[in-house]
Amino acid sequence: MKRRLPLIVLLSGLALAQQTPRPKQTVTADPTVVLRFLQGDVTMLGATFPNAAFQRGVLNLLKTKKITRLTLLTTKEQLANMVPLRAAGAGVYYLPVDGVRMSGNTIFAGSNTIIVQNDPARWTIMQADRLADQAKASLSLYLNNAKKF
Repeated sequence: MKRRLPLIVLLSGLALAQQTPRPKQTVTADPTVVLRFLQGDVTMLGATFPNAAFQRGVLNLLKTKKITRLTLLTTKEQLANMVPLRAAGAGVYYLPVDGVRMSGNTIFAGSNTIIVQNDPARWTIMQADRLADQAKASLSLYLNNAKKF
């Protein structure tokens, strides 16, 4: 039996509920726009990301130290795809439960930015003071139960 992980909905809802001012939102279909926001401490949640160019872009940002710390939470089934990120210094974690399916991808960039992949060709970028920090705080339940790859 496959289990759905409503992580994206949970985290986005928690972050927005805790935030008084409405976040600035931008919608883009261009993954290179998303890459421009990835700096400093980045946390990525998801099982698949849009395309090989995006994946190479994240790897390049990690290697050039624009991403100073990358934490990735994924599923067991996707670990083989994350070997290059782990080799470049990313902390790769997975949920140790069979059949977990992560629907969608979320990225926390720095302390103020949350990026949600709405579908394969569209991203919503939300920015507000400490928005990502507030949402990442709710990840402790998942990360405490995750296994390091």
